[in-house]
Amino acid sequence: MQIRVIGSNTEIGDSLENYIKESLDKSVRKFFYNAVGAEVHFSKEGHLFKVILIINEGVKKSVTVKANAEAGDPYGAFNEALKKSENQLRRYKEKIKNYHKRTSVKDINLEYNYIDATKYVIPPVKFNVFEEMESEESEKNNDSSYKVINEKYTPIEELSVDEAIMKMDLSNLPALVFLNSENKRINVVYHRKDGNISWVDPQK
Repeated sequence: MQIRVIGSNTEIGDSLENYIKESLDKSVRKFFYNAVGAEVHFSKEGHLFKVILIINEGVKKSVTVKANAEAGDPYGAFNEALKKSENQLRRYKEKIKNYHKRTSVKDINLEYNYIDATKYVIPPVKFNVFEEMESEESEKNNDSSYKVINEKYTPIEELSVDEAIMKMDLSNLPALVFLNSENKRINVVYHRKDGNISWVDPQK
């Protein structure tokens, strides 16, 4: 497994890098023996060290695990992120096995469905109703006020609702768009502020 350790506004010493690689290799093999790779991103803000841990289990139809953590020292931040990843993987271990059984069948099934899509990243939009009213006339010919700062190809994968929730949680995403394998409709699952998960299934 290839492991990259990256530092932003902070230096990564040899001892920390070796500790991360040994710990990750030992931990990940409990769940993904043939994991492709992992990335550990460190940054420092004030007195806090922040880390983003990303584990890629495969290349095609892979399971990606993402965890964030912060602490007063880099070792503590990494250990917390690794603990979160292990908890996620332990919770979904059986579902991941079932997911791979289904995707292996889809690989040889010509009816396997996915939808090509593009993911756009835009900065937060600040909306002021009074400013909008004053500038309405001058912006009649402006089709869009959104400024795209990044775009990336992303397939909308065919999944069951359980698989979609699993992938959303393992990737530490707030929401996930997927093609419902039961009814072939575009569905969305997302985390609510009250801790529950909402599932949106548009009707025909």
